[in-house]
Amino acid sequence: MADFCRQCSHDMFGQDTGDLANISKVEDTNKGLYALVICEGCGLIQVDHTGSCVSEDCYANHGKS
Repeated sequence: MADFCRQCSHDMFGQDTGDLANISKVEDTNKGLYALVICEGCGLIQVDHTGSCVSEDCYANHGKS
């Protein structure tokens, strides 16, 4: 099954499908701890508790400011 981060989900489907949400907890995100996952749009990335990509080196550059 293909999984997408929150940003790729919005880009591809126009909504958050929640594929990678709730893998970690809010407390983990607050401590700077993220889940390591594979997003079909970004590649190997880290996501926060909402499933948002926080990796600066993802294929889609989601973590870049």
